Amino acid sequence: MEDIHELLDAMDASTVGGVMAAVVKVTGSAYKKEGAAMLFKPDGTQVGLLSAGCLEEDLNERLKKVDQPYGEFVYDMRGEDDFSWGEGSGCNGVIHVWTERLDEEYTAHLLQLKEVLRSGQTVLMIKKRGVRPGYLFIPDSGCAFGQWEGEVPDDCRVIERGMFFSKALDSEVYVHKIRPKRRLVVFGAGPDARPLVSFAAAAGFSVTVSDWRPAFCSAFHFPDAEKRMVGFPDEVLSSIALKPEDCVVVMTHNFKRDRELIEALKGQGLRYFGILGSRKRTARLLGADAIPSRIASPAGLSIGAQGAEEIAISIVAQLIQVSHSIGLREAACL
Repeated sequence: MEDIHELLDAMDASTVGGVMAAVVKVTGSAYKKEGAAMLFKPDGTQVGLLSAGCLEEDLNERLKKVDQPYGEFVYDMRGEDDFSWGEGSGCNGVIHVWTERLDEEYTAHLLQLKEVLRSGQTVLMIKKRGVRPGYLFIPDSGCAFGQWEGEVPDDCRVIERGMFFSKALDSEVYVHKIRPKRRLVVFGAGPDARPLVSFAAAAGFSVTVSDWRPAFCSAFHFPDAEKRMVGFPDEVLSSIALKPEDCVVVMTHNFKRDRELIEALKGQGLRYFGILGSRKRTARLLGADAIPSRIASPAGLSIGAQGAEEIAISIVAQLIQVSHSIGLREAACL
């Protein structure tokens, strides 16, 4: 998951006065890479991680002594002895961290960013340092917003993520293309769906649960789901605008309902289409001897999983592989 989503979920008006920190450059190896982000709230609450826990407390103490709107900290994690910074971690990397104090305007812009991402748009975030520091959020559609002076040069639009020196701006620039949360739709709200929804949400998916039984498909059973849709397959599918990057798992344990869902979904180009149950059962659902390679059946990585929790872990692991652009066939072989 993009770390920024976890931070945005934790933000509200009480965040004003806090600090957002982000890893903008890594030389060598590090536990987390560019884009790792962390929020230090005014009340002392910390959200997210920049490393494996090696530098967060040091950064927190340093921030207490600095009241500037912007800051940069460099952590050299290459030393293997206790006299070097990092207490001899020996991670063999140098980590550059940019920090920004959250005033009312910046907090409002970050809350606006959260809503834009929730609408399904990708946002290009640009931050610059130097004489005229600033930041800008450019969504797929609509107006850009932020604290920014001048034009946005072309060199800020051509990379996915990273820090570089922009000659046009005469300053260091960090660029990050932020995509919306990956969406998972789970059809079936039985007891075995609960750990799947919980684990997938923790892994950064925006999860929708659908079932025709209100007693099953409830906030009590699925507190981590962003949406709960009660209705039969034909009713629900007409109101879910599935996209090619979406993931779907069918696990209603009702042969008729599963068949209805598969018939409606098999023609859609989904990033992941998983069906719970044996390959023999899936073949019967499809009414065919062969199962298309784009369908994960049985859903999840082959790790010998038993029980709802282990099966949920195997499915989420496969979802993560596929969502990171590893093809379903390759993922199944790993």
